[in-house]
Amino acid sequence: MLKLLVGLVGLLEALYPDRFMRILTDLSYEYDGEAPTPKPWIVTAARIEGFVLLGVAIRAAIKADRAATDDTESSATAAADRDNAETVGEPDTGVDRL
Repeated sequence: MLKLLVGLVGLLEALYPDRFMRILTDLSYEYDGEAPTPKPWIVTAARIEGFVLLGVAIRAAIKADRAATDDTESSATAAADRDNAETVGEPDTGVDRL
């Protein structure tokens, strides 16, 4: 869930850095009159930050998917090894063979 939230924030910040900063500024500060204007490099920095957050979320999701796939494959391999050991007549020692 956290990965999804980080990815969503990163996507919004990367696509709409001006709006994103304006909304956060409105939520964070109380001011009378006109809102403070960010310097031009701040918008670029916010966009880069958004891409970094999005990349981190995507990388974490891919890593979690690979770990789940590896667990599934290793469980299937262990079950197949047990089945082969039982059909050949070898005792099951509980140790996985390579």
